[in-house]
Amino acid sequence: MKVIGRELKIKFADMGKFSTLPMNREVDPPHVQKMIKSLNLMGVIRPVIACKTNIIDGIMKLYIIDGQHLATALASLNMEIPYILIDVEDEKDLIHKMAYLNNSSKSWVLMNYVTAFKMVYPDYLKLIKFKNMYNIEPLMLAMIAMNCGISASSKLIKSGEFKITNPNTEDMCKLFNDFFIKIGSADRWVKHYFLNVFMKAYGTYNHATALTNLDKHLKTIKAMSDVTIAEQYIAKNIFNIVI
Repeated sequence: MKVIGRELKIKFADMGKFSTLPMNREVDPPHVQKMIKSLNLMGVIRPVIACKTNIIDGIMKLYIIDGQHLATALASLNMEIPYILIDVEDEKDLIHKMAYLNNSSKSWVLMNYVTAFKMVYPDYLKLIKFKNMYNIEPLMLAMIAMNCGISASSKLIKSGEFKITNPNTEDMCKLFNDFFIKIGSADRWVKHYFLNVFMKAYGTYNHATALTNLDKHLKTIKAMSDVTIAEQYIAKNIFNIVI
């Protein structure tokens, strides 16, 4: 097992020596202020994690992988930034290490992975496009795009393996958006069951009729808390199918 503090020496540099990773999260000013208070109280108790690589733009540069809020706080106090270098193999390896390191402090949400991987894989950029176009949660968009369940969609997005494999993705997004606008305040899991039924019914149901049915049963669906009956209820009363 490698012990970073023993095998890698801590180095110091001014903020100007570091370049910005395009796939990193934006700095959160309130979090920086918390870091400044911590530095004033306890001083510097850990280094940031950095790498030197040319995989971003072909030029060897120094990047902060983890600790950008600490680095920003140190810079605001005119202090040097202590850092440890780790190796990265390629863009995918870089994003995985960023996510792993950040999840031990300020966890990544799903959209952080999407934003990071869009710099590497075009399908992630398309997912952001669909998110901006339609009033649908990103995970639901991924379920449509890959024609799979919630768990598989989340894992594939986080692993960098998300691909749009469903040729009907855009049409299905347009149609489901009509439903999602109406059911937006329903229980999260009820919305996912609604999507499951929609995906099974796609291509066979009458869209106008289903929207009319939804208006009739909207209050019931929004009030649902027992998700065990949600799927069958939606299938029968909205899409007129049996599952």
